[in-house]
Amino acid sequence: MNSMKHFATIAVGAMIAGQVLAAPTPEEVKQLGTTLTAFGAVKAGNASGTIPEWKGGLCKPVAGYKPKNGKQGAPYIDPFANEKPLLHITAANMTEHADKLDEGTKELMRRYPTFGIKVYPTHRTACHEDWVYKNTIERVMNPSLVGDAPGITGAHAQIPFPIPKSGAEAMWNNILKWEPTAYEYDFEAGLMDSAGNFSSASFQWAITTNWYWDNTLSSIPEDRPYRALVAKVLEPASQVGTQNLRVTYLRHDLNPDMAWSYSPGQRRVRRSPEFKFDTVSTTSGGLLIFDEINAFDGTLEKYNWNIVGKKEMYIPYNNWQMIGAPLRETMPKDHANVDLLRWELHRVWVVEGTLKDGQRHVQQKKVFLLDEDSWLTGVYYGVDHSGKVHHLMHLPLVQQYDKPGPRSGPMVLYDLSRGIYGFQNKPEGRPDQLGYQHVDTKPRSYFAPDALAGRGVR
Repeated sequence: MNSMKHFATIAVGAMIAGQVLAAPTPEEVKQLGTTLTAFGAVKAGNASGTIPEWKGGLCKPVAGYKPKNGKQGAPYIDPFANEKPLLHITAANMTEHADKLDEGTKELMRRYPTFGIKVYPTHRTACHEDWVYKNTIERVMNPSLVGDAPGITGAHAQIPFPIPKSGAEAMWNNILKWEPTAYEYDFEAGLMDSAGNFSSASFQWAITTNWYWDNTLSSIPEDRPYRALVAKVLEPASQVGTQNLRVTYLRHDLNPDMAWSYSPGQRRVRRSPEFKFDTVSTTSGGLLIFDEINAFDGTLEKYNWNIVGKKEMYIPYNNWQMIGAPLRETMPKDHANVDLLRWELHRVWVVEGTLKDGQRHVQQKKVFLLDEDSWLTGVYYGVDHSGKVHHLMHLPLVQQYDKPGPRSGPMVLYDLSRGIYGFQNKPEGRPDQLGYQHVDTKPRSYFAPDALAGRGVR
């Protein structure tokens, strides 16, 4: 009965999305931790049994796990490696499963008969530490949206809107998805052209601090970034030593995201105001636009956001094999390696952004499938002004049972207007890499523009 009430809430939210609505009612809040998880996911399985009950997720390392550094990170063991697909959906039979497929993935199937999705049994592995869930429930009445952008206030170390009343609230849940307070990783980007030619676009190292998820703090001052990232190019040789710094704020209505670049050839740091919206990222081989990083990056101001509803959809999930594979192995001609990409049936929030009147962007619409258990994006696609799917992104989710916490693994981005695709992976598949690592928190001065030049090399 409580679950039915929750779905009625979703329907109301979909009709009046885009407005800043009232906080959850006491009756709704009582569902968190009972019929709903702390993140607002329905605990129960579905009627047909194809989605199981959430029982806390995969919170401990599986038997035999031995990370390279003896503590955490790669290589991960796939606990479901022996499972066989339940379904193989291609263009030939996709009409039978159309209600559980997003429009972008269906278009990819139409384009390439060799592309299909292999659907495996569903496992609700998403798990966080207890304090993450506790904070989300206890602080549920604190957050609110402010301004036209909009920004967010009153939120810290929690999923801000586990019972979202608008598309903007749902997107802020995605923007503020759980991350370790400080972590570093390497990531490699490859590009496959329409003729089947593979090229390596870049190999970079990055370090991130997310003060929003620092539970030792009580809040983040509105005039300070809540998150900062420094990335350094390691390959190709022509760009070695190039660094990028990006900082982001909670009050988008007051503080725009900011970025700087350091060029070793010029030995100087410059502001990079173009690092946002539909500007093309050069380190992606000219494929990715900046507000598509990890599906969505930046501010919400250009679009009206709407919750379409919560649906049972196929998304890439529990993809330990994919994150452990070398980049080249994942990238045959036309599309990613379907044998490495595991799909499962999950309940997702479908959120749609429609370009506001008077705003300019190459994409007229953006659609996101947000996993109910984690608020991570499983699938994203953008539609151009002619109504055609422009970009499609698959973000295979994986539970890092050593942390514990879920994350998006590889990022597969298709440009369907040009017939090319790119693949970005935090390369556990490179034998010299440790993967995604927790590190000690850096001081804020580490993420100052002047510090880029101090760490620069020719």
